[in-house]
Amino acid sequence: MKRKKYTKIPLLFLLVLALTSGGIFVGLHWQHWFGDASNQAIVDEQAETYTGNKETYTGKKNTETIDIPGFDSINFKADTPNQSVNLYNPEQNICYFKISLYLKDGTRLWESQLIEPGQAIYQIELQQTLTAGTYSESILKYECFSMNEEQTPLNGSEVKCTLNVLS
Repeated sequence: MKRKKYTKIPLLFLLVLALTSGGIFVGLHWQHWFGDASNQAIVDEQAETYTGNKETYTGKKNTETIDIPGFDSINFKADTPNQSVNLYNPEQNICYFKISLYLKDGTRLWESQLIEPGQAIYQIELQQTLTAGTYSESILKYECFSMNEEQTPLNGSEVKCTLNVLS
């Protein structure tokens, strides 16, 4: 009987090892197999090829930096949610942009989906209308994400600008 007891220990060890390895394998691949669709890139359908004035780029793409456009001011039309803008992701970038516009008090006026390099947003719909006036220290927030499956967040920026809302 002692002999049977010793042969059960290696089998029990192999069974525990197989179950542990299987659990680790399933755990590592779970998100890939059954992950929700919210992890997939949702590229902004309003983005189009940027045709405005842009800098000429003649070298290799710089993987070390992200170019973020700056604006001193943006002009809007009063009392309407539909606005014309020129918000873009420079073509030399190697990341997605998500751009948001906030008032100084933190009220979000608009947010894009992901914008690919070389694409622009020319028409937006604000979440609320603005009356005529000057809205200083408004914020254009740029969030940057890698263009891989994980869409890893990268450095971003918050650019202060003035919204000139005209009648």
